[in-house]
Amino acid sequence: MLRLRPDRPGRRAGPPRAGDRLVLVRAPDNEYDPRAVEVWWRNDIRLGHLPRGVAREVAPQMDAGVPLRAYVADAGDGSAWSARALLVGPAVAELHGKLIKHAVAQALEEWRWSEKLAEMRREGDSRARAARFEERLKRARAARLAQAVNTFVAQLPPEPIDEARLPEAGRCIELFDIAHAVGCSRSTARRLAERAGARVEVSMRGWYAASSTVVVTDELRAVLAEWAARPRRRVTVAELV
Repeated sequence: MLRLRPDRPGRRAGPPRAGDRLVLVRAPDNEYDPRAVEVWWRNDIRLGHLPRGVAREVAPQMDAGVPLRAYVADAGDGSAWSARALLVGPAVAELHGKLIKHAVAQALEEWRWSEKLAEMRREGDSRARAARFEERLKRARAARLAQAVNTFVAQLPPEPIDEARLPEAGRCIELFDIAHAVGCSRSTARRLAERAGARVEVSMRGWYAASSTVVVTDELRAVLAEWAARPRRRVTVAELV
């Protein structure tokens, strides 16, 4: 998936279309990730970056000169992370292998569960047992989902953050900069700004937003500091069942 964030809001080239060729450019000088890979369309419009996990796999291959191509698979709806790209070439052979292996293992696991459930249903007077088994199956899936979510949350930066990282009052900045400062999503940054009573100015480029800015106030700084200081709540199985 690619984050649609054009660098030239004044250019009206229209949205990317499925099948368009993309250009992948290594960005070792990126201040946030030395393995960053930029995604360009029509050679002069940067759509964004490859997801960090994908970039971690393909960056060494690109640095070694291993061939890699990219195409637009789905242009998305213009919102962040809605576009999809297809990566092709020897540089992603190992990554594709991992994805295929995971998909096959997941399919086999689902098949085993379905066969077990079908066997229990075929047994005489098995409705109650099948219902209990379905409940255990649902809880097992919820447990796996909760484990995945909590594993991700555990990798987030430690809290609280240094207030010096918060934007200065009076500055007009992008929601992306607020999200980076406190370690949240752009949509969460917007909700925090609205909670503080700060007005979000949206600049449109055709059918999608080119930028969203807000003037930092003391109230917004206080809301950001309060949000960043809260401990990350763990997801429980009971919440997902």
